[in-house]
Amino acid sequence: MKKPPLLGKGHVLIFTITVLGIIFALTGIILVLVQYENYSSQRSYISKQALNLSEAGVDLAVRELNANGNYSGETFTLGQGEITITVSGSGSNRTIEATTYIPNSTNPRAQRTVRAQAQIDSEEVEFFYGIQVGGGGLSMQNSTRVNGNVYSNGNITGNNTPVITGDVVVAGGLSDNPAVEHASHNSDQYFATSSSNRDIAQSFHATAAGTLPKVSVFLAKVGNPTNNLTVRIATDVAGRPNTSSLASSTIPSPTIGTTASWIDVTFNSPATLTNGTKYWIVLDYSTNNATNHWNWRKDNTDSYVNNTGRYTSNCCSGSPTWTDVGGDLAFRVWIGGTVTGIRGPITIGSASSGTGRANEFVNTNGNVVIHGSNCPNQYCIVENPPAQALPISDGVVTDWKNDAAAGGTQTGNYYLSGTQTASLGPKKIIGDMFLSNSSILTLTGTVWVTGNVYVSNDSTLKLDSSYGPNSGLMVSDGVYTISNEVQIQGSGSNGSYIMLLTDRNATSQVSIYVSNASTAVIYYSGKSLIQFSNEAQAKEATAWGITMSNSATVTYESGLQNASFTSGPGGGWAIKPGSWQEIR
Repeated sequence: MKKPPLLGKGHVLIFTITVLGIIFALTGIILVLVQYENYSSQRSYISKQALNLSEAGVDLAVRELNANGNYSGETFTLGQGEITITVSGSGSNRTIEATTYIPNSTNPRAQRTVRAQAQIDSEEVEFFYGIQVGGGGLSMQNSTRVNGNVYSNGNITGNNTPVITGDVVVAGGLSDNPAVEHASHNSDQYFATSSSNRDIAQSFHATAAGTLPKVSVFLAKVGNPTNNLTVRIATDVAGRPNTSSLASSTIPSPTIGTTASWIDVTFNSPATLTNGTKYWIVLDYSTNNATNHWNWRKDNTDSYVNNTGRYTSNCCSGSPTWTDVGGDLAFRVWIGGTVTGIRGPITIGSASSGTGRANEFVNTNGNVVIHGSNCPNQYCIVENPPAQALPISDGVVTDWKNDAAAGGTQTGNYYLSGTQTASLGPKKIIGDMFLSNSSILTLTGTVWVTGNVYVSNDSTLKLDSSYGPNSGLMVSDGVYTISNEVQIQGSGSNGSYIMLLTDRNATSQVSIYVSNASTAVIYYSGKSLIQFSNEAQAKEATAWGITMSNSATVTYESGLQNASFTSGPGGGWAIKPGSWQEIR
């Protein structure tokens, strides 16, 4: 066999050089790739660092706005970057932009900008009626007038030519006490914190046959959940709620405070219950968030026999799996009701407008006139309207009190008289308040008076102009006496109002007296009575019950449908949900 020829030295050298060249080329490519990867990683790290610094700049701007409402921004160095913050806008809304340059704006290796909308944190309260009253009803005498609509959960009674210019609804009456309840609670039960617990429910057994017009749940919000809750009444299927509902309603998220309280829910088409049968109250929420969610307080002893609370990911479709909450969720249920009506003499609407809806229309002491003619007629509609919850919960009132107390506490009565002027708020006053004889008090934040409030003799109570279109309020634990041509004013901007609210719990007693041509304001007495007399005026009044006499007038303004109440222009700045975005 012939041997292959041997490579010469020249050939070996060429082969070696070629192999080494390939190795060096591959090594170079690898080094370039490694260097590029390091560069990309470093650039990505720097870019993320710039984004984090911009987000920190927005947070800083909110803190600065809470310290100084005129803050407009600044440029400074933080960490490895230069941050420029600009704040624009006026009134209760601001636009914040924060741009970070690394290392600086003249030599940027990375640049990120974040924009967010800031607003004064506020509670929206929806006043849909000139007057809204609970079970205490409305009594109108001696040429009194409501320019607007009225919704009452109790009787409306007229005497001596009273007039309501709009539509009137008197709901079917409810007992003062629930038919079924488990009101005790000793611990928190959070829900909608994750996808597994978006929906929650509590069972109960009906103690009578009849319709279910109203339930209450002891509820609070955590953070700022913005969607409304759906409340459902469901039958029981093998120890869990049916996916279909007998009745449903909604709880608007602004009506729930961060302090837990009873939240009333009424139903336009109530469920009909069978005595002794098991049912469920279901709270259905559309989303979940670890920061913004809900708290339905519970009794962890689970002492409501043969009933309990449960949660699931989706209450009302498919085949949901329910998990025990380890106790009973606090609730109240009303079953059945009483007959309520409109009792004359009273005129509702005009010759060509106006309707009345009630269980009955009573002409015993004088005619009920609706749409220009005596009842009965086609505009005197006999039906059983649902009771309607008053728009402010105890939890929201407690939040407002906390806002006031955050501004400090003054012990002792507060006096302002003669030509004295003063600004006040946020502030808690432990004692009574007296404003008299042409004095002027300007509210710069929420004021909480633990005692009584007396405003008289041409005195003025108004909001500081920096409230802008927002509204403000005073809260009292006692009685308001407003008399003798008192002037009560908003900030001067359209849509700005003052609300005088009493938290006094005395359904048979008057907690707000308004008389002698005192001018327009919002009055709220959710657990007691309001009395208007002698040409007193208001823009809106809500109470457990109201009496009007001697030409008193309530004139509703449409802007009250979405009145926004804030703790004041000096505090409460927060990022508007959903407004945070990176723009470059």
